[in-house]
Order: sequence, then C-alpha cells, then structure tokens
Amino acid sequence: MKALKKYLKKLKSNITALLEVQQESFTPDTFHTLRLEIKKLNALLNLVNFCSKGLKQKKTFKPFKLIFCQAGKVRELQLERVLLNQYFASAYIMQYRNDLEKKLREELNNYFLIPNESFAEKLQKKYSKINAALAKTNRKMTNRYMDKKRAEIEKILHKKALKNKQMHALRKSLKEYQFNQKSLNFNKQDKLSPKNYALPELLGEWHDFQTVIQHLKKAVDSGEINQKESNQLENVIATFTFKSQLLFSKINATVRNVPLNPT
Repeated sequence: MKALKKYLKKLKSNITALLEVQQESFTPDTFHTLRLEIKKLNALLNLVNFCSKGLKQKKTFKPFKLIFCQAGKVRELQLERVLLNQYFASAYIMQYRNDLEKKLREELNNYFLIPNESFAEKLQKKYSKINAALAKTNRKMTNRYMDKKRAEIEKILHKKALKNKQMHALRKSLKEYQFNQKSLNFNKQDKLSPKNYALPELLGEWHDFQTVIQHLKKAVDSGEINQKESNQLENVIATFTFKSQLLFSKINATVRNVPLNPT
C-alpha cells in the first residue's frame, strides 16, 4: 500500500536523524521522541505481520528493540529526576540523587555505544524487509486488523472499573490504534473523540508514576541506602503513590464516560 510505504519512509527518516544526533546535543525530549518513533514502527510491524505472515516480526524488530530498551533506561532515569525535582527540594535525598545522576551517566554512555555505521547498515536491511512485506498488504486486510484492535479496546472499555493490568493493556492498544490510524490515513474520516485522546495522556502520566515508584521501591528494598534516606524515600513513594491513585481514579471515571466505539 502506498500510504504505508510513505509512512515507513517518514519513520525511517525520523529514526535515522535521531540516531545521528551527537551526545552533546541530546536532550530528554530527544530520547522521548526516539522511543515514540520506534513505537510507531513496532505498531506498523504488528499491522504488517497481521497482513503478511511471511515477515519474521521479532527478528525484524530486534535491533530497534535494542536501541529502544537502552533509550528507555535513560528515559526512565531522566523522568525520575524530573519528578523528584518537581515535588521535592533539591536537598532532599541528596545521596540517592547523586547515585541517580551517576547511573544516568552510565546508561547514557551505554546508549551511545550502540549507534554506529554497522548498526545503521543492520537497520537499513530491516527497513528493506519491512518495505517488501508492505507490498503484500491491502485495504481489506488492514481494515480487518483495525477492526480487531478496535474490538480489543472496546472489550477493555466494557469493564466497570479497570485494574492495573487492564490499564497497561488499554494504554498499549490505544497508542497502537492511533499510530496505525495515521499510517493508514484514517485520521481524516475516522477521528477519535476528545475523551479518547485524553485517555492516552492520562494513562501515560499514570504509567510514569508507576515506573518511578517501582524504581524507588527497588532502591529501598536493596538495603544499600542509609536509614535516613530510606525513610525519606518512603515519603517520596507515598507521595507518588497518592498521585498515581488520583490518576487511576480519573482514568476509570473517564473510561465510564467514553463511547465504546473508539472511532
């Protein structure tokens, strides 16, 4: 399909440009954007795999997953730093913050070891395989795929109250659905309601707090932090848990008022 080939070309251009950004020019937004573009690519691979069983999806996505996961480690530490600075004074949990900065530098260095000429050539081969698989897709098959994803979302939205696992599933399905809407040029005639656009934002914010809370709990459970800072970290966890619970309630309230058809 021409629309999908054009979309892949744009994704390739965006990802290539982001991987060529030098370390001194990288920002937290750069990592966020890179991961977002790779998520779009993975959503496209899910669609193509549905339409063309000859594509070995896991193998094709493997090098992208490598950079995605390492960028994710950096992104999570950057997010943790942002939330700590937003809600707590700079003198609070000083040793933990120093350790956080050290770990962030290490993960940044690990990230910049990956993009090189050999890695770029490997990605190029994968793009070629994806492009070849796109030739086997057609509108009828992509419509079936979108119907399937819509049904998954509707099934979750039927729940009276979502649990953690269901919220993660809803977040993933909504994002993938939106990405592939754009890739298929469905966005002009098949728009989401404002409430459906709000849900991914709320789910993303909730997920951010969940991620940081897990990091903090792991640090406390390690037993490597002194008692004073361990107590302070418990306070941080309690604050972030409260924020997370508020978002949890808001998401469930939004879900109850969202039309079951996400389009």
